[in-house]
Amino acid sequence: MNYTDHKDNPQSFRSLTGMNHAQFSSLLPFFEAAHDDYLSEYEMTGKRRSNRRSFCIYKNSPLPDVSERLFFILVYLKNNPLQEYHAASFGMGQKHCNTFVHCLTHILHLSLETMGLMLAQTDKELFQRLCELSKEGSEPVLLHDGTEREIPRPVDYDEQKEKYSGKKKRHTVKNAVITTVSCLILFVSQTVSGKMHDKKMADNMYSFPVPCTLYQDTRYQGYAPEGVTIIQPVKKSKGKELSARQKDFNTEVSRIRVRVEHAIGSAKVMRIVKDECRLRANSFVERIFATCAA
Repeated sequence: MNYTDHKDNPQSFRSLTGMNHAQFSSLLPFFEAAHDDYLSEYEMTGKRRSNRRSFCIYKNSPLPDVSERLFFILVYLKNNPLQEYHAASFGMGQKHCNTFVHCLTHILHLSLETMGLMLAQTDKELFQRLCELSKEGSEPVLLHDGTEREIPRPVDYDEQKEKYSGKKKRHTVKNAVITTVSCLILFVSQTVSGKMHDKKMADNMYSFPVPCTLYQDTRYQGYAPEGVTIIQPVKKSKGKELSARQKDFNTEVSRIRVRVEHAIGSAKVMRIVKDECRLRANSFVERIFATCAA
């Protein structure tokens, strides 16, 4: 498998990489700059070089140019294959494949930062994004939700208990996501264990320092930060039924709130954050959702 064989087939290229060729071409110059800059200072393994030098790809490399390397990592993130299979597809050993995956994922992250596409991941960065939205003149309308990703069952018993999600009945990790009504993802929180409740994530990991309207579901019952207009479905009381008016209101709220699910789904086109992620080194699981969302 190589980039040259698939670049002229739009359907195949999108299925393999998760983006069309125009998007790939716009990303490539930034990826190439980040690639050469990073590898002039660090080795593929992440070890700092003794002296900085201009980087060149060896002729006998299984990935002989930068476009092949970008294609390689996008195919891996899009399809989440076994590394033995991915290595065989690109004519290399599993050990080299693992090194390329970790190195090129980091370089992809750096290139997205350079393009200005990387999402806010701290409260301070979210504040800057919200201030930019407020400058447009109208009060921002936002949505937030949590999303879980399956991980292999941890070996340590205490970690098993911490990562077990009662909702999914699996071992998972979780991120909080904030989006606009146009499905633009603004913020992805730090990765936490699947046991943590969505409301606790909202209380501890982000705030809304500018006035805004926030749509949320009933899992955030009681979450009402100062200066924020909360809109959420009416929760049915035990032993009572909702009125027709309340049901209509819940339907209208759901029609808007579902857009956060669409935004999360757009990130999970990359199956590395949809299916079970088997990589553990270099905090891969913790970092990869923000990269795919970007």
